[in-house]
Amino acid sequence: MTDKAPPPPDDLPPDQPPPYQGAYGQAPGAPPYDQPPPGAPPYDQPPPGGAPPYDQPPPGGQYDPRWGYGPPGVPYAMPQQPPQETTWAVFSYVGMVLIGFLAPLIIYFVKKNIDPFARYHAAQALNYQITMLIHLLAVAVICAPLAIAFENPVFLVMLIPPYLEVVFGQYVFIILGAVKSGKGQYFRFPTFFCFRMVR
Repeated sequence: MTDKAPPPPDDLPPDQPPPYQGAYGQAPGAPPYDQPPPGAPPYDQPPPGGAPPYDQPPPGGQYDPRWGYGPPGVPYAMPQQPPQETTWAVFSYVGMVLIGFLAPLIIYFVKKNIDPFARYHAAQALNYQITMLIHLLAVAVICAPLAIAFENPVFLVMLIPPYLEVVFGQYVFIILGAVKSGKGQYFRFPTFFCFRMVR
């Protein structure tokens, strides 16, 4: 047994190259990948029977509903707000931590007729502060006279839930409002926590 390659066939004329050598992984003597097999129509012509080729849409429209879901659409996106508008809107929430209700109040009056996006978020932050004040005062108006009349401070325990609502809920809604306004979105707080008084 020898490791020599077999000699080329002798039946070929000397001016003709040896048989077609296919690409790597292709059987010897097979046609190239970009040519159809023998007896098949070329790739750019429709097959017998009149059906369209695979890479073309069916006749009569872009999409054939028999093949499942429709074509992908363009998702709807909210228009982006300019950075200046989002900065004022975010500060109307973050400013509540620094200077309380004055931050949204000042931003509301300064941007009221200029910037509707900042005005919306400043009004919402201001409405939230007013609503929390109403929650505290409503419970205090009921509990304080009872505690004074019965000379028992146990009635003041009912002030704890609205106080916790103001303390912890404030930070939740401040963060939520700041994030949404920073993304340029109009976000509305639930009505129980934010009565619509200032528009």
